[in-house]
Amino acid sequence: MSQANDGLAARFAAALPPLEEIDRAIYRAIAFGFPLLTMVIITGAVWAQHVWQRWWSWDPKETASLVTWLIYAGYLHGRRNRGWRGRTSARFAVLGFLAVLFTFAGVNFLNSLHSYGMAQRPEGVGLLEGFVGVSRLEAALTTGFFLAYLLAFLIALGGTITQAPRARAASLGVVGLGLVAHTVVLIVRTIEAQRLTFTSGYDFSLWFVWGITIIGFIVAVRGMGLALVASLPLSLLISMYGYLYFPHKGHSPLPPALQNKLWLHIHVALAIFAYGALALAAGWGCLYLLKVAVTGETATATPEPERQAQ
Repeated sequence: MSQANDGLAARFAAALPPLEEIDRAIYRAIAFGFPLLTMVIITGAVWAQHVWQRWWSWDPKETASLVTWLIYAGYLHGRRNRGWRGRTSARFAVLGFLAVLFTFAGVNFLNSLHSYGMAQRPEGVGLLEGFVGVSRLEAALTTGFFLAYLLAFLIALGGTITQAPRARAASLGVVGLGLVAHTVVLIVRTIEAQRLTFTSGYDFSLWFVWGITIIGFIVAVRGMGLALVASLPLSLLISMYGYLYFPHKGHSPLPPALQNKLWLHIHVALAIFAYGALALAAGWGCLYLLKVAVTGETATATPEPERQAQ
């Protein structure tokens, strides 16, 4: 069994793009996401000024977002001025996204001004009975897009290992259906709440997953078929987090801090796409490190200039 697993891992790693191509993909994703992440912090400060009459308060979420920004800024600086590529680049992509995840989810375990939308598990509701507060249609659509993303990932993964020529089209078709169902869920929740649902932890997890998946889908359509292998595992993990950690999924009245809708909407919309791009970079980073670990390869070709990579 161990030899069979080793063989599958070797076949998968061998089918991955060249290390130089993965490295460029990491850089491009971060180069796209970093300016958006910068705007997320700026608009968050403007929002804080409107709500709390101060631009910055060193709240845990604010501090974590700054640390995240510094990690990616350090990576881009090191890549441009010190030639950081290869495993260093991949490790920074993974480390940076771990910081993103801490900024996103870690605040729920800390005493923070940003701890919105966390509800206690209703009495008598089990771990796998988490669709409290939503319609059967929404529950079915949510389950449907999760299963579609899981199936698309398995098709893309299996197609990579077996080199099946139709697997890429099949995985794109399945994830496209999942995105349709996912988008309908977001529209339904927006109509029910009579506002963009950017406010609760569960709602942002839905938008977060949507951002990751749609960016991975667009990149895959443009020719990087393994973008789904890189992005969908993170979509699935964050979907499970949102489902399990936020048992009550109905809508609640907005707290005062969330009633400045203009800056809230700009801030969260930017975060959705910034986090989606950085998630894809982390997925590529994991694939890079896997290929190096399994095959023992190292990047040898001189990377193309960064201006061309952009």
